[in-house]
Amino acid sequence: MNEVIKTILQRRAVRKYEDRPVSREDLELIVKCGQYAATGMGIQPWHFTVVTDRAVLDQLNEANKTIMLADPNTPVPVLDMIRSGQFDTYRGAPCAVLVSGENKEQNTIADCANAVENMAIAAKALGLDSCYLASYQVCLNAPSGGEYKKMLGIPEDLFTPMFAVSRIAGWCAHRIEEMETCGRIMRPAYRSLTHEKQYIPIDERE
Repeated sequence: MNEVIKTILQRRAVRKYEDRPVSREDLELIVKCGQYAATGMGIQPWHFTVVTDRAVLDQLNEANKTIMLADPNTPVPVLDMIRSGQFDTYRGAPCAVLVSGENKEQNTIADCANAVENMAIAAKALGLDSCYLASYQVCLNAPSGGEYKKMLGIPEDLFTPMFAVSRIAGWCAHRIEEMETCGRIMRPAYRSLTHEKQYIPIDERE
């Protein structure tokens, strides 16, 4: 099988990582692949922020938790995870690539999504795993978000697309996942936020 196709088919969202840094060389190559993504009219309306300081990610995570605890719309399972100390926006990853886009461009979200997917495939090709995140933007979109944007060096005139927002990268901790999922490796390990509903045949629905 073609190696590019194989890499695409092997990519998974991973939510547990080893406490092992990703090299600067690998991160630069991953971001470069993101910069080569297709964009409408070739505008490239993005801004990449690479965070390799876990203390900074922890600070953003704490800000997210504070905001979500005060938000009445936060799902109960998420609240339970926060209160039990199990919630980590960045899933324990040693670094993250945050993608912001220009407000004025109508294709910004799609363009940034293309960049994020390119980075995911590049990470997999380098033997790394990653996860698509949206929750990291909570503190950046809050009234106090300006101070976090300034801390991260994100220009004030940029916004964070709803889903093309972050790509964490790291070494997959398969053994950790296995131990935390009753002896089974789940790809990816997750906790469903949906409620179980009884199936109703189409011809019986109102």
